[in-house]
Amino acid sequence: MGRQRQSGTNWPLVVTLGIALAISVRVGSLWSRLPDAMASHFGFSGRADSYMSKEGFFLVMLLVGGGALAAVSANPALIRRLPSGLVNIPNRKYWLANDERREIAIERLADVHGGMGVATAALLAVAVELVMQANLHRSDFDNRTFLIGMVAYMGFAAYVFVQRKRLLELPERSRS
Repeated sequence: MGRQRQSGTNWPLVVTLGIALAISVRVGSLWSRLPDAMASHFGFSGRADSYMSKEGFFLVMLLVGGGALAAVSANPALIRRLPSGLVNIPNRKYWLANDERREIAIERLADVHGGMGVATAALLAVAVELVMQANLHRSDFDNRTFLIGMVAYMGFAAYVFVQRKRLLELPERSRS
């Protein structure tokens, strides 16, 4: 693995930050056109059922979205620093038995966790754009588009789960 750190660049983090920057630029470009009281929650029909100030909405998005992205991006650093008993990875006893194995596990997980960060940022970008469009046009939330994004995200999350298990299988010599 280790593809993400060729030449020292953490490409998934760069892409994630690029998506976050694009969201910020998009919000900034539409800020003056967005209503002061924004629809912030939508029912199954797509109809707004809760409102908040636009400042409040984007603050919540910043805190929740930023927190989610930070948690996914910080995962390798957390594995490096947390006591072994607090790390939940497949075959934990083997992979966290010493510093060398721990570093191998972190490197193997970095790509899939980085990809999860990109996927999370993309889903947040879709959600923010759909909320802004519903507010700009005083229309229902586009549940169909969001559902497509959510299904793709959940499919990728399932892939990441399987990859984590596959990447941290016990080496042949350790299985006996």
